[in-house]
Amino acid sequence: MHESMIQPILELDRSIPDRLYVLAEPETGRYGCFCFEGIHGLAVFSDEFPAWEFSELLPVDVVVCRTVTFDEAREIAKTRPMPVVSLMLLDDVDDPVIHYVR
Repeated sequence: MHESMIQPILELDRSIPDRLYVLAEPETGRYGCFCFEGIHGLAVFSDEFPAWEFSELLPVDVVVCRTVTFDEAREIAKTRPMPVVSLMLLDDVDDPVIHYVR
């Protein structure tokens, strides 16, 4: 018999809070998204300040920062066109927390 190898599941200790901030362009209904290592996701933040910092990278003139619940953010991410497949907590853009929605 072979002993099964136990491998830890990564990021179980990292969660996405229930209250999030998303960036939206009111005139078009588009949302701020991000690509990390080939994975595209709706950009979400646990605090408003990093959301506004991220907005400076967006190629739009008018953007609003909306407060949404985790479930609302999941629904927004699901309605984004492909290749968006996740929502991404970008409190640290070099190490995002990724939650797949499809």
